[in-house]
Amino acid sequence: MSSDSRRDRSSWNHFDIVLSITHFVGFVTICLNGYFFNTFKNGLGWPVPLNTTGTMDGNTMGIIGKKGDQLHAFLMVLAFIYFQGEALLAYRAYRYDAKMISKLLHTALHCTAIGLAITALVVIIMSTNYTGYNNFTSVHSWIGVCLIAVYLVQFSFGFITYLCPCSPGSHRARLMPVHRAVGVSCFVVACVQCCLGFGNVLLEGQPACFGDLSCKNRIEYVGAFCVLSIILYTLLVLALIIPKPWRREKTPDELK
Repeated sequence: MSSDSRRDRSSWNHFDIVLSITHFVGFVTICLNGYFFNTFKNGLGWPVPLNTTGTMDGNTMGIIGKKGDQLHAFLMVLAFIYFQGEALLAYRAYRYDAKMISKLLHTALHCTAIGLAITALVVIIMSTNYTGYNNFTSVHSWIGVCLIAVYLVQFSFGFITYLCPCSPGSHRARLMPVHRAVGVSCFVVACVQCCLGFGNVLLEGQPACFGDLSCKNRIEYVGAFCVLSIILYTLLVLALIIPKPWRREKTPDELK
């Protein structure tokens, strides 16, 4: 075996190790976030309309109306961090399979992310309407809407250009760097956006025990580790998809 072949094999062995760690961190990220948002305040749940009979006081009605905040946050983490990250890894993790398998998996994961993101957007709009506040009044909301819009345009472009190619191969090759750059940018912005959203969740009406780290179930530590795990998963995914030596190459059947 030549020295170049040994280096290539060693490089891909390192890739497989980092990929395994990345999948594990992604799984832990979802578990931590699911536990946190289902434990923090009133947990995960669909927004409930305010009671119009007047039997509840304003404070209780506010809690009911804000129930969708946790669900919105969890769905956004699930969509734009986990499923988007797994979609970006599809061409690397399944590099030995037929390219169409990677394409279909890449598309399916992005479709799942879009569905969850739109659901999360509907949830937060309903929750805000039920509590009587105006929608889209924060920088976090503006960035989120722009991110979803760019994500939809990016997905539509990729679907038309690569999954159902309607353009010459040379044209697709020239556009691929742009497609990759926009995809990576969306993922990085999504990580920043989730961290900003986490800041909003933790700062709005947090229990007093957060200030002195004395919560009985240590939920304040869980929240901190949620943010750290999101950042770590994002960095690991970027470490796998950016290096050129780890990009997918054509299989022997595709070269025939």
